[in-house]
Amino acid sequence: MKYTLIKRNKSLRAESHSHFISWMRKMDLQQWDSNEEFMEGYSYRKKTFEKIEIRYEKEDFFVEDLQKNNLLKIESSKGFLGLF
Repeated sequence: MKYTLIKRNKSLRAESHSHFISWMRKMDLQQWDSNEEFMEGYSYRKKTFEKIEIRYEKEDFFVEDLQKNNLLKIESSKGFLGLF
């Protein structure tokens, strides 16, 4: 699937939410030890500075809330006739 951070116009093809969140964590200016730690910190920043609520308890919730708040768009990787 293709994950696109809308405000930053940055995309990544990833096979899972976990892979995408790991990429977000590595691209962040702060150093994080785990995806869980990153999601909590990211959620805190969004709530504090932008008044956006993002759940961080599970990767599925995190990604769902990014989409709900128009921060993330996910597109299927399927191409012509679903071959690629």
